[in-house]
This record gives sequence, C-alpha cells and structure tokens, in this order.
Amino acid sequence: MHIKFFGATREVTGSKFIVETGGKKILFECGMFQGRRKESEEKNRKLPFNAGEIEYMVLSHAHIDHSGSIPNLIKSGFDSEIYATPATVDLLNYMLLDSAHIQERDAEYINKKHKNEGTVEPLYRMTDAEEALEHFSPTNYHQPIERIIRFEYYDAGHILGSAEVLMEVEGKRILFTGDLGRKHLPIIRDPEVPEDVDILIMESTYGNRLHRDIKLADSDVERIVKDAVSKGGKIIIPSFAVERAQEIVYSLNNLIEENRIPPIPIYVDSPLTVDVTEVFMRHTECMDEEAKDILKENRDIFGFHRVHYITDVEESKELNHKEGPMII
Repeated sequence: MHIKFFGATREVTGSKFIVETGGKKILFECGMFQGRRKESEEKNRKLPFNAGEIEYMVLSHAHIDHSGSIPNLIKSGFDSEIYATPATVDLLNYMLLDSAHIQERDAEYINKKHKNEGTVEPLYRMTDAEEALEHFSPTNYHQPIERIIRFEYYDAGHILGSAEVLMEVEGKRILFTGDLGRKHLPIIRDPEVPEDVDILIMESTYGNRLHRDIKLADSDVERIVKDAVSKGGKIIIPSFAVERAQEIVYSLNNLIEENRIPPIPIYVDSPLTVDVTEVFMRHTECMDEEAKDILKENRDIFGFHRVHYITDVEESKELNHKEGPMII
C-alpha cells in the first residue's frame, strides 16, 4: 500500500491524495488550489498525476478546495465513478456550475484586459462541470462500498453532507477525516468518531487554535445588532454561501423569535446561497435533533417568511438605496 499526497500539505487548499494497493489507484478529493492568480493557474491547470490511471474517486464534501478540480479531472481522462453523499452531490449541482461560471468570467476579464498578449482559456467551462456531475454516485452514510478496498462514510459534522471516510486496505483500518466540524454547531449533526483505527489522515487547518464556546456567538450577534439599530445603521455580514450563511440566518431567525433583537429587514444577497438553502431543506436527514424538532413544529428554520432571499441583479442594486436599519 502506498499513500501519496498532492495538495493541502503545508498549505490549506487543493486537497488531493491517492491510495495505491495491488497496482490500483484510488483518488480521494480533487480540490482546487486557491491563492494568487499565477500560482493558482500553475497548480490547477495540470493535474500532478495521470487521471486515466485512477480506478474511481472518493469525495468527502462539497467545498471547492476539495472538489473544485473535478471537471478538470474529467477533462484530463478520468472516466469512472465519483462517490459522495447525496447531499454533497446536490450541493455540487450548484457549486461546480458556479465555479465554472467564475472561471469563464475570469478568463473573459483577462482576455479583455490583456488582449494583445494571447488568449487565456478558462480552467474549465460550464459544459465541463455538467459532464463531471454525470460521474457522481450518491452514497449514504454507513453504506459500505467494496471495490478494490472497502470504505464507508461517517458524518464529519463540517457542512451539510460532509463525511469522514473509514477504509480497510491490506488489513489496515485507515480513517480520512476530511474537514472535521465542531460539536454543537447549529443545524447539522456532531461529527462521528469511528473506533479501532490503525492510521489517521487528518487535515489540521485549526489544529493549533482554541475556539470560543459556539454558544457565545448568539450573544455577540445580539449585541452588534442592537448597537447598529440604536444608531440607525446597517449590518453587512460577509459569508460563505454554504453552511455559514445558513447558520447566520438560523441564528438571526432564532434571536428574533426569542425577542432578543428587533425584527429588522434581513436580506440574503446571493443567488448561490438561495440555491444552497433549498438543498438544506431537501436533506433534513443530515440535520441535528434540534433542527428537526423545529421543522416538526412547522416552524420556519431559515426565516423564509421574514428573510428576503435575493436572486435578481436589479433587486440587489436596490439595496443601495434602502433606508433604515437592516441586515445584509
């Protein structure tokens, strides 16, 4: 057995590694490197292995630093299954297309700005992303797959559908954690802890950091909102479209229901976030008991009756002219 790492080693993004056993190669993750334009171009344009030699691929979760180079993998000659949880597959139906759109727009911008320096092709196009999505094989948690090796997904508690991968290779139990979540995060379940592991492969972006108690976050939000409202100001919250945005809306909705903050207008100004939030509602099986209880009571988990989800460019521009306290 050989394990070779190609990304997210001494750097944060671009996760990729190959497990080789009996002359067969299995790819885990195919993430995009994210950094300065020149370095990103060099690392993302050409894969550091022969894509045609890969038997199949196993993906832990939907974040682009773990999945964003999958269309390039297909372009480079990979023609087999990609295993991922159903929620991950549904998220990538939007996220890979969004990534491809960004690649196309970025190439268009560079070609316009440097039109006398030759044409730059996008890393991949929308059609490449659509083709990549056809390779996915949705696989549930605790649904063992036996194909060269045996592997099984466990809940990683990082984002919706995120998974740890417990594999058995040549008599060894190897756990790849992917990105691990924290306990007591809202909406999703806590990470599971598989036992009797011989080898642990673990990413450690926050390995040397002590986090504050997650329960203190609501108090911080309450204080900030009340302060802004008292001054007639607006609160602008930059956020990732996946998980963080849903956690923020969930928190704001709860604070309003508990009368801890006034019911000022809330705008989610991101078409991708709107799509992702709909995916959350399709995969309530990934939610924790608290979130499920709210849904059982027919309560509104993401504040659809009070939150304005914006998908139109003109509606987004109108926010510039709205007066009074609000959260964007």
